[in-house]
Formats: sequence, C-alpha cells, structure tokens
Amino acid sequence: MPKVWTWTLIRYGGALAAGAVIGFLYGLPVLGALVVTLGLLFWQMYNLYRLERWLATGKIADVPDGEGVWPPVFAKIQFIKGKVKRRGKRFRKLVKDLRASTEAFPDGGVILNASHEIVNYNQAARLLLGLKNRSDRGQRIENLLRFPDFFDYLNNPGDRVSVDIPSPSAPETWLACRLIPYGPEQTLLLIRDVSQRVKIERVRRDFVANASHELRSPLTVIMGYLEALGDDERIPDSWHQPIRVMQDQSVRMRRLVEDLLQLSKLESGQSVPKDRVVDIAAILATARKEAFALPEHPEAIEIELNSPANLLGEETELQSVVSNLVSNAVRYTPADGEVTIRWTVDAEGGHLEVQDTGIGIADEDISRVTERFYRADGGRARQRGGTGLGLAIVKHALRRHDAELEIRSRLGEGSTFVCHFPRDRLALS
Repeated sequence: MPKVWTWTLIRYGGALAAGAVIGFLYGLPVLGALVVTLGLLFWQMYNLYRLERWLATGKIADVPDGEGVWPPVFAKIQFIKGKVKRRGKRFRKLVKDLRASTEAFPDGGVILNASHEIVNYNQAARLLLGLKNRSDRGQRIENLLRFPDFFDYLNNPGDRVSVDIPSPSAPETWLACRLIPYGPEQTLLLIRDVSQRVKIERVRRDFVANASHELRSPLTVIMGYLEALGDDERIPDSWHQPIRVMQDQSVRMRRLVEDLLQLSKLESGQSVPKDRVVDIAAILATARKEAFALPEHPEAIEIELNSPANLLGEETELQSVVSNLVSNAVRYTPADGEVTIRWTVDAEGGHLEVQDTGIGIADEDISRVTERFYRADGGRARQRGGTGLGLAIVKHALRRHDAELEIRSRLGEGSTFVCHFPRDRLALS
C-alpha cells in the first residue's frame, strides 16, 4: 500500500478515536465518533465537488490542491488529461494531413455505408460526380448515378472489377468506378476519369469497322477475278496452284474482315434486350452440322441436352458464340478425338459447355486466349485457318448477354469452354 494511503488511514483512525474519547468524556462516545465520521465524509464530498468542477472547466489554474490522498489523485488526472490532449492534437493533425492528401488525389473517392449512402468524399469526387456538400451527404449513391450498369455492379460487385459510366456532371466525360471494402460495413468507391481511354478505344473501334467495311468491296472484286481465272481453261497449268493459294487466302481475308466487323459491333458492350426467345437446341444442331462440314473434324461430335430451357437474347450473336467455340474445338482435336456440346440448367442459370479431347492450352495462355489476335501457338493456328478473333467475339457476345466465359484446359488433355448465363436470361417452358 502506498505511504500516502497508510498515513491517511492512520490520521482518519486517530480522528475517529479522538472523537470517541471526547464523546466519552460527555458520556456519548458513539455520537463523538459519528460527528467525526460525518466531518470526514463532508470533506471527501467537498473534494469530489472540486474535482468535478475542475473536470468540467478543464482549466489548469483550477486544479485543486487538497490533502491526504487527493493531491496524487489530482496530479494523476492532470497528467492523463495532458496526455490525452497531446494525443488529440496529434490525431487532429494526422486527420488534417490525411484529408489534405486525399484532396490532392486526382482520382475521386466516396465512402459509402452498408445502405450505399454517401458518408464522405474528396474534392475530386465532388468535381467528377457533381456532388453538393450539403444536399448529397447521406444520399444513396444510386440516386445520383442512375445508370443500369452501375446499379448492377453496385449490387453485384464480384461479377466484374469495375464499370465505366458517363459522368452525371459532364456527358463527354467517362468514369471508371470500382468498389473496395473499407472499414466495418463500409465501401470505398474509387472514381477515375477514363475519357481519354474511352475516346481512343472508340477511335480504334471506328477505324477497324470503317477499314473492314472499305476492304469488302475491293476484296469481292479480287475474289471474282480469281474465280474467273480459276475457271479459265486457257490459263497455263503452272498458274493453277498459285491461283488456288490466292483464292484460299482471299477467303481467309474475307473471314477476317467479317470477324472484325462483327467484333466492332459487339464491342459496344450494351446488353441485348430479353425480348426474343432463342432455340438453343437448333443452334447446337446447326453448329454440329457445320463442324462436320469442315475439311478435318473428329469422328465424334456429340450433343447433350439436359434441359428444354431456351435463352433470351440475339440469335445471330448466340449462333456466333456456339459456332466459334465448336469450330475452335474441332480445329484442335485430332480425328480420333471427341467433341461434346452440352447444355445444362441449374439454380444459378444456364451453362453451355464445349468440351474436346484436343491439344489443350498452357496455363499461362488461358487468361489471354480471348484477346484479339492472340495465339497460343501462332504457326499451328494459322495452318488450321483461324483468324485469332473467334474467342474475342465469344467474350464480347457473352458480355452483351450478361454471361461469362470459363476456360479449363491442360496441355495434351483437351479443353473445356463453359458459357455461364444468368437465370434471368433463361426462357423456361
């Protein structure tokens, strides 16, 4: 026990004894001890009152002195208050520096709570989104950013990394929005100006579309003359082989131009309306028939229909998806191999699967095979007649149908391409 407490107890004990002795002299020892006890209690209450007043004012000049155990108590409280005050100053400085740094960010940041209400935001977010300090705090973010793509991303952020939307304050400005978990039941919405990227992408897409369109006419003329030359009996025999090669390359060039035009159309990224029912069984049957028409194809191309459900979307685009996946599987599967086209439906949605027993894809190439013109094995791909755009077309066509492409493959063991369609894209009979 500290000495101050020991001496205080001794003093209080002596005071009680003195009070009892004085009371004893008057024949009332208990009353004497009680009077001393009340006096000591009054003194403690008085010191507590002084302590409460000091804590209420917080002024150093008002620090009470007291006696006994009270001076150390007052000193410790004063020390704690000073320490807390110093920490408060450091914390406020840290918050000020942090706020200044966030205000210097070129990217916008908006803190949302669990209900998607705006808690706070920085200067860049205010400029990019046109937020107003007084009226927009506490508003739900979807009430300010009324875009279907953003609404879908906000409710299902795991479906994609980010989403591009036009700025509500400047229609010519495009913003990339990304959600990141932040704090307990909070989300950080990062906003970046990607207008330049979108503009470059639009210019590239328009250039490819226009160039491809302009190439169709001269290519048609060249193919017509080559066909005429091939049918002309007066052409020397030594010319027949070069003409056939030119005809084959012209056909390949035409397929490339058509794929470029189709890809430019699909890259718009807008979802296809759900107002048309597409017969999935007919599409699979057509793709199987086209696969058998290819010069080289495996003996076994099977269809497994595990559900009568159809899809809602654009028939030509879904036909392109199935055709590209099946032809791709056929080209890379040996004659003694097998290609299986499977359609299943479960609680999550519809699943179109194209499985082959071909050469497979290396792990490092799987994430890139849907890029334009990417070839895991360029030489072999050219020999097999591919344009390098088939899987890119598949990816963008599926995106327009709110679907995703999953690729599973191992070298030498074949590949499996699975198209996952959401349940609201199914036409259930």
